Amino acid sequence: MREVLPLIAALLVFIGWISLIGNPHVVETVIGLMIASGTYFFVWIKTKKRD
Repeated sequence: MREVLPLIAALLVFIGWISLIGNPHVVETVIGLMIASGTYFFVWIKTKKRD
């Protein structure tokens, strides 16, 4: 479960960002991917400390 939770969180953040933007272009997509990857690593570190 620890491996899947960061991926789900990052995917939800990316989908939320894209739905907030509406019709994204390249720059907005890259920003969304950067935010999603930051979310992935944040959740991964937080779940790693719990074990």
